[in-house]
Amino acid sequence: MSAYEDRLDPEVAMALQPMPPVFSPDTDLLEIRRAVEQLFAAHAEQLPPPNPAVIREDCSVPGSDDNPAVPVRIYQAAHRTSRAAPVLLWIHGGGFFLGRGVDDETFCEQVVLETGAMVVSVDYRLAPEHPFPAALEDCYAVLRWLNTAGDVYPVDPTRIAVGGVSAGGNLAAALALLARDRGGPALCYQFLLIPVLDDRHETPSSYEVTDARVWNRGVSLRAWAAYLANLTGEVPPYAAPARAADLSRLPPAYVYVEAQDLLRDEDIIYAARLMQAGVVTELHVYPGTFHGSYAFAPQAAVSQRAAHEHLTMLRRALSVN
Repeated sequence: MSAYEDRLDPEVAMALQPMPPVFSPDTDLLEIRRAVEQLFAAHAEQLPPPNPAVIREDCSVPGSDDNPAVPVRIYQAAHRTSRAAPVLLWIHGGGFFLGRGVDDETFCEQVVLETGAMVVSVDYRLAPEHPFPAALEDCYAVLRWLNTAGDVYPVDPTRIAVGGVSAGGNLAAALALLARDRGGPALCYQFLLIPVLDDRHETPSSYEVTDARVWNRGVSLRAWAAYLANLTGEVPPYAAPARAADLSRLPPAYVYVEAQDLLRDEDIIYAARLMQAGVVTELHVYPGTFHGSYAFAPQAAVSQRAAHEHLTMLRRALSVN
């Protein structure tokens, strides 16, 4: 067992042991993308089949300005009512350069079944082919569309939450900033799971993770470089929310942090700054967990506890009894 595994919960460490070193800092990002896609495909084969109680619909949302249309997958309860429902705008992870909305299909189903909300999962454009601000503008286009989609879907525009994991957590936090500064559409909640927030990687935890089986410092710095490739000068807060000077007037937030994650400290700092700015914020740090371990070790007791908490927080945020 490696020194890194020694710091993990025993059930979580068991799930890590067979994982290949796909996140080698010396590997080209597109090669990492291909390797992770194969890993996700193998993982998907172990998941339960689609739940017939949830209806899925793939469509495209008009892009902002001259940007292309944005693919989304919409999840709704099969026995939904005509009453306007809350919505979770969901943004997948993948370090800005990999991943698809369907990777989180099981989670999106659970949200629908447990909360009654509609979930809209965004397939945003990826770096390095499409650096900042492409992904964020795609997400903003979907938010604008949702705000006016009541004629087609039973959307309650006063209960639109944004959520995301990892790089998706970055985009969710950035979207909250962007919507505030552009005067809307309004969000009722930001649901941030292990969000990527700070390109500078200056915290102690950002130096602690070098294991190539998990998201580590070397590959993270390269991913940030690909995402910010078109920028010169100061990095804007819409790219790296930790750089935002003003975090006031943002929607209430939930921040979920995994203790053996290089992002741990930046997430804790961001949550503390939200509180200091008067934003209602709940922060949870789970010991013995690595970046994304709740998905790769779903049967571990700590993962089960986290999954229960995620759904509980969403039910509360979306005012679902």
